[in-house]
Amino acid sequence: MWFIHGYETYGIYKFNYYYKFINQFYKMKKLISSVFLAFLGLSLMAQTPVNMKLNLEKGKLYTIKSTSKQTSQQSVSGQQYNMDIFSSSVITYKVLAQENNVMNIEFKFDTIVSKISSVMMTKETNSAKPASDDPLERIMNKMSTYKIIAKISTDGKFIDFVNFRDFKDKIMFVLDSIPASKRDQAKTQAEQLLKESAVKSMIEPLFSYLPEKAVKTGDTWETTYLQSASNVSLLSLNTFTLKGVENNLATVTGKSEIEALPSTDPNAQMTQELKGTMTNDGTIDLVTGLKLKNLSKGHIEGEVKVKNNGNEMKVSVKMDSQSETIMLK
Repeated sequence: MWFIHGYETYGIYKFNYYYKFINQFYKMKKLISSVFLAFLGLSLMAQTPVNMKLNLEKGKLYTIKSTSKQTSQQSVSGQQYNMDIFSSSVITYKVLAQENNVMNIEFKFDTIVSKISSVMMTKETNSAKPASDDPLERIMNKMSTYKIIAKISTDGKFIDFVNFRDFKDKIMFVLDSIPASKRDQAKTQAEQLLKESAVKSMIEPLFSYLPEKAVKTGDTWETTYLQSASNVSLLSLNTFTLKGVENNLATVTGKSEIEALPSTDPNAQMTQELKGTMTNDGTIDLVTGLKLKNLSKGHIEGEVKVKNNGNEMKVSVKMDSQSETIMLK
C-alpha cells in the first residue's frame, strides 16, 4: 500500500510538475504571441499609407511665422567681408473658396523685418513702419497692407495668382509719395520686389513639402520650387522622407539641393554661380496637412560677377543659414 501510495504521491507530484510546466509554457507562448502580434501591429501601422493633403477650413485665419539667421562671407580682390542677416516674417492666409482639389487662398504679408549688419553698414527694414522715409520700407509697408489671392492645389502645388496685377498696381501708387530725387531708385526697388516670380517665391515654399500620393513610413518623394529675389533666382530640388506617424502627427525630414539659375537677361549687371544644400526636420498635422514646425540648416557658396561701367568684379560668397517656421494658429 505504501508503494502504491508512494507511487500515487510521486505520480501526483509528477503530474503537478508537468501541469505547472505546461501552464508556464502556455503562458509564455501567450506572451510570445502577444509580443509578436504587438510587433506585427506596429509593423502594419508603419506600413499603412497616409494621405498628406491640405484640408483647410474655409474662412479660418491661419498664421505662420518664419525667422532666419544667415552669416555671409564675401571676398573681393583678396579682401574678406562678413555680413550677418536676420529676417522675420509673419504671413496670414485663409481659404476663400474651393472647387474640387483647387483652393483660392488669400494671403497677407503682415510683417516683414530684416536687419543686415557688417563693418561697412547696418541696415534695418520693417514693413510695420509706415512713417519711414526709406522708399523700400514704404513699399514693404504697402505690401503688408494689401492682400493677394493665389490658387493652390490640395497637394500643395502653386497654380497661379488671381489678382496679381491689381495687387502690384495698388502698391506702386506709393511711389507718388516718395520725393522725386528718390523716385527712380524706388521704382527699381519696387519692380524687383514685386516681380511675379518674387512674390510667388514668398508663397510657394509654404506648402511645397506635400507628396502627390499616399506614403508610408520610409517612403520618399520630391518637390521643386524657385526662390527669386532681386536679380537672384535659386532652384530648390527637395527630397522628403516620412520617418513616422503618431497621434495624427507625421515626422518628416528633408534635404534640398540648391543651385542658381543663369540669367536670361543679356543686359544683366549681375550673374551668379551658386550651389548649396539644406536639411530640415518638420512635423505635419495629418488632419489639416499643415506643417506645424520646421527647422532647417543650409550652406551655399559660389561666385557672383558684377558688371559696372564695362568692368567686371568677381565676388566669392559663402553663406550659412538656419531658420525656424512655426504655425501660430
